[in-house]
Amino acid sequence: MNSQERQVFRMEIRQFLTMRRIPLFVLFTMVGAFLVVQESEIPFWMILFAVAFAILERQFNNIFYRSPNEFEALSMFSISWRQVVFVKNLATVALTIVVALVIAPALMYFSPHPFHVGAIADACLYATTMICPLLDFGNAQSVEAPRRRPGSLLDDPTQAAGMLLFVLLLSLPYAVLSEVLHAPMLNLVYGAFTGWYWFARSIPKTGHAVQHNKAFLCAAP
Repeated sequence: MNSQERQVFRMEIRQFLTMRRIPLFVLFTMVGAFLVVQESEIPFWMILFAVAFAILERQFNNIFYRSPNEFEALSMFSISWRQVVFVKNLATVALTIVVALVIAPALMYFSPHPFHVGAIADACLYATTMICPLLDFGNAQSVEAPRRRPGSLLDDPTQAAGMLLFVLLLSLPYAVLSEVLHAPMLNLVYGAFTGWYWFARSIPKTGHAVQHNKAFLCAAP
């Protein structure tokens, strides 16, 4: 990454850390702990990532407006919108890892099943099937339905709850490959395909859409 791309990346991380996300963080960690206790048939790491995705909903689905004037500020950088989208997506992946690592001890504490090393491999396989489809969908949402105003006390939890339902839907390929077909390694093939689609299709398509819809994005409600 060049210097401006690194600056955008640092801004993404710093912006998330300065957001008023502690109430949402605590709320969904508690939801995750409840699900771990109640749904003993669901692996804790699947709930872990679902909670992490919900907490980071705005990072995925509203990449240009986590603050009211973010889009205008990004316009000042002398890098293409394709590069901006790519760096923002990379920062979201990094934040997903960080958030998952932070809340993992709490969910493991409430899990009725003992932790085993194989769970790490299962978690990685699951993550490979989820990250890129979420980024692809979020990039499209960010252009088609941007939310200029920062989330209110009720808006963020509502959007995060919707994210949980979408994550449940996106988990179906992993469930079919791992539990129905008993071929978990096929998740790597599926993950590689979604990764290629995200990099080769979603990023350039989103960058092109931003370039041609600046007026709409600037007038977002």
